[in-house]
Amino acid sequence: MRVLFIYPNLNAEEGFNHGVACLAGQLKVGGHEVKLVNLNEALYPVPTIEELIAEARAYSPGLIGFSVQTMQYAYARRISEAMRSALPHVPQIIGGVHASLCLDELIAEGYWELIGYGECDHMLPELADLMESGQDFSEINNLALKMPDGSYKVNDLGPYPGLESLADEDYEIFDLDHLLKQKNGWMSMLASRGCPYRCTYCFNHELSNMYAKQGHARRCYLRHYPVERVIGDIEKLVRRHSGLETIIFDDDLFTLDADWVVEFTRAYNRSGLKIPFVVNAHVQSFTEQCASALAESPCRIVKFGVECGSQQLRREFLRRYMTNDDIVAAFDLCRRVGLHSSAFLMIGMPGETIGQMNETIDLMVRIQPGRMRWSVFYPFPGTESYRLADQIGLIDQERFGRLDNYFVGTALKFDSHVELFLSKLQRVFHWYVNVRTAGPAAKVYREQLQQVESADAERWATMRDDVMTLDRQISDRLLAKGVDHYSLRYTEVTAVHSSYLLSEPGRYRDQAARSWKASAK
Repeated sequence: MRVLFIYPNLNAEEGFNHGVACLAGQLKVGGHEVKLVNLNEALYPVPTIEELIAEARAYSPGLIGFSVQTMQYAYARRISEAMRSALPHVPQIIGGVHASLCLDELIAEGYWELIGYGECDHMLPELADLMESGQDFSEINNLALKMPDGSYKVNDLGPYPGLESLADEDYEIFDLDHLLKQKNGWMSMLASRGCPYRCTYCFNHELSNMYAKQGHARRCYLRHYPVERVIGDIEKLVRRHSGLETIIFDDDLFTLDADWVVEFTRAYNRSGLKIPFVVNAHVQSFTEQCASALAESPCRIVKFGVECGSQQLRREFLRRYMTNDDIVAAFDLCRRVGLHSSAFLMIGMPGETIGQMNETIDLMVRIQPGRMRWSVFYPFPGTESYRLADQIGLIDQERFGRLDNYFVGTALKFDSHVELFLSKLQRVFHWYVNVRTAGPAAKVYREQLQQVESADAERWATMRDDVMTLDRQISDRLLAKGVDHYSLRYTEVTAVHSSYLLSEPGRYRDQAARSWKASAK
């Protein structure tokens, strides 16, 4: 059978969808054909609905699958409706995080004939097999299907797939050479699945709750691919793609198992691979053993989810129980062993005050990460954070329906002065850090920040986009003088310390400059 995947990903980074790649690999091993339509304007011109229909007709699929995030759902639904009208004989299935976390809502909506939920590595190939042979598929695990009377039959979840038994991810379905070129050689991979923490804004514990209710042990959610398999996958990718320069391990928590990390880094070093890699860590699951092992390998960056500087917000709203001292210790450990560090931050949480946002700025001044990346809080439906925000009436549903990313604006209700500060902070968060950090850069950024802070909402709307170009101009002058500072690099919400920029290989710096020019247009 031919399966057509449609991945709506507009107004977003040129991301790699591991769910689609895993499913495509499983389907191919089962003898099926796959094709992907990756809808992202940073990669390709976005086709019209009519062009999408023409492409589907030309491919003649037996099944159309949508992998959807919440913010892309309305767009996916429009495509689906047009496809259903033009190709009424072709069944459609929706999957992805939105389908799992919002299963009840999709069922109530009554539109989709097939919904895949949970981890569908085994479900989708089995569905394709049975469809192709004309057999009944109404009992497949991980599938909800619409019955003739309009009700839904929701089948049980099957066991978590054992990662060692799964087919290789089909990286090539993503037109990898083109993707690597657009992402400056950065390639996303997974070495594990699952996370044991209970953060309110994350899908992980919601998914593990869903499985636990059906009798699947939580500990089974945490799985690693065998080390030799991960190394082998990287070796194959390096041989096939000369543009691959950096591996990003998108595992939610790469450092959870310190023994696995040590085994992996030793195998990586023995393999002779020189490609640097990036990992995600948790400040409470980052030991001397992990840090030392990573420091002795080509590990390039260790990224931590700090989220905010307010211990009260982290504890009471995010359910993240590390202290600021825990965070400082983890970043100090990185610095001590020579690892470049990165802090993920979140601003604009429900009820967050200007004072609490300033606590986040002050924590960054204290830890001085190698880089920091911030987002505006987005209440993903199906998560505990959505329920908490909704219970106290802080979600602006009209805004929520319009937002298609979590970088630029908020979906919450704030007082006007708080919302204006949030808008400014979203653009120049790192300027506040530069001003509060002792050094010659502080005076330069203080003068610029005074203009930002004095602007009312109308004036700020005219200044906002100019800030990005101004930031680069200031940074270039300071870099030439060797003055320490943070500046926007790679994306509009990522600030990198000058010491890292100055240590980069020339080729990579040139690519970073091109990336900036493209994002500033």
